[in-house]
Amino acid sequence: MKPNINLIVADNESVVQSALISNNYVQAFLLVHSLIESLLRALLNKLDPNSELCFSDLIKGYEARLAEEYYPSPTFVEELTEFNRRRNRVIHRLWRNGFTHTNNNLKDAAEAAVHLYSLFIEWLQIFDDDLENLGFRLSDEQ
Repeated sequence: MKPNINLIVADNESVVQSALISNNYVQAFLLVHSLIESLLRALLNKLDPNSELCFSDLIKGYEARLAEEYYPSPTFVEELTEFNRRRNRVIHRLWRNGFTHTNNNLKDAAEAAVHLYSLFIEWLQIFDDDLENLGFRLSDEQ
């Protein structure tokens, strides 16, 4: 069964906002990572839940798409790569330092992730203005 991307995105975006309000920065950060992965999958038409592509594969696909569109600069590639590395560090910190310590040190990163997500949506609409129809939205709350 094909997932309803609109409902998933709306749910995840709503939970990100709630998580930030309740100071649950780990949850917000990880959900933004998931939302950005969904954006990349939507752009690359890889929304199949059985797709085995990892985040770094999606970044490579996005970079190839930029080259196809003749963009001279790999816009957002470095930011996405660093964001994925940070996600890996967050996961490692969770098992090394525990949730409370990790969460207490993740506020700035979680807020920056939300801004990256918003900017990435805006940027990707250059390539595919239907992304908003899938539920990806810029929010005034962000």
